[in-house]
Amino acid sequence: MNILAIGAHPDDIELGCGGLLIKAARQGHNIFMYTLTRGAASGDPSQRTNELTQSAKFIGAKALWIDNFDDTKLQAGNDLINHIEFFINKADPDIILTHSLGDVHHDHKAVASSTVEAGRFIPNIMSYEIPLTKDFKPQVYYDISDVVDEKVELIKIFWSQQSKLYLKANAIKGLAEYRALQSRLNTSINYVEAFEVLKLCFGKEFRLWKVPTERIPKNEIAETKPKEILEFI
Repeated sequence: MNILAIGAHPDDIELGCGGLLIKAARQGHNIFMYTLTRGAASGDPSQRTNELTQSAKFIGAKALWIDNFDDTKLQAGNDLINHIEFFINKADPDIILTHSLGDVHHDHKAVASSTVEAGRFIPNIMSYEIPLTKDFKPQVYYDISDVVDEKVELIKIFWSQQSKLYLKANAIKGLAEYRALQSRLNTSINYVEAFEVLKLCFGKEFRLWKVPTERIPKNEIAETKPKEILEFI
């Protein structure tokens, strides 16, 4: 399975679905990561880019793409949609993981809504949460009990952001433990990552369905690679 995780800033993907990605990579699935900004509003972009590359290696991602949109200035529109669509086509994902449409951060909301438009031919899109996300309505719970400590280690890679309380181990574990309790599965599961369903389609065998590439209209595919992209494979 190809899994594409999309985030507005360095550490968003890792906070939202780092545990799932670690487990998926170990199980042989292909992990692709695309981050829209280099986090200049909260630190040195070169340093934060380096942290991103380290996190992708820790996860075992097949590819990491880092764009160069202005941090805190993302707006849903053609430019953002076209960039996201290009990397959706490049990853050919079975499922996309992105921000919540109801997130309080405007960058996050812009990425979420643009992903829905850019991923119009992708049948499976889910939203993740970070500790600061409000009004999140989870419908899918994924057990990360066996890798929760590794998720904490993953977040520690972003040491330039160590002063932020929501990156602390107790915040990461606390949210995962709360979602496990909320799922009512906490008798056997201690920590989960929760997701909202934006789109979810099943095939005849009750497996995630994927639109065959040849059925996507060629004139609907963004083919021009955006400039200033950093790519790590």
